[in-house]
Amino acid sequence: MRHKDDKKNQAICDAAIELITANGFADTSMSKIAKTANVSPATIYVYFENKENLLNKIYLFVKQEMSSEILKGVDQNLSVEKAFKMIWNNYYQYAIKNPVRFAFTEQFANSPMVDRICKNESSTYFKPMLDLFNRGKEEKVFKDISLEIFTAFTFAPLTGLIKEHFSGALVLDEKMLETTYKIAWDAVTN
Repeated sequence: MRHKDDKKNQAICDAAIELITANGFADTSMSKIAKTANVSPATIYVYFENKENLLNKIYLFVKQEMSSEILKGVDQNLSVEKAFKMIWNNYYQYAIKNPVRFAFTEQFANSPMVDRICKNESSTYFKPMLDLFNRGKEEKVFKDISLEIFTAFTFAPLTGLIKEHFSGALVLDEKMLETTYKIAWDAVTN
């Protein structure tokens, strides 16, 4: 059994994220990933069973990384409003600082290629956000709506604008960001 090297694993993950995001899953071969990661194709199989396993593990890795950044600084002592704004701003900052990883998660968020177990596990990374949602409902700050509606009105408008920003169709400046935040806050609060 070959020894696993964290640097090689990270290089493989970074290469896969970059190539899959740019070229799609079907057009990204293990040999292309190996070449970009500067490892032999056989090395990839030391870390991953197959391409599907690679995708699922990388999806989990990126979602865990994303949740850590989004939830940074959030604790139960913050008011619901302050915690919500921090999460919302952290989401924006993560996306702007990590455009390839952001695009990767968007590409596979609703994909059947990422298995259900993987999606369920990745949702546990965001448990503090779920706790905030429930606390906000209990305190009557948030409307009595489902988590799916809450999430859609909280993040979908910002996600769409971030994508437009990355494509060059618009410049997402502070004024637009603040307006978007206010609309998201107003949509989910009483």
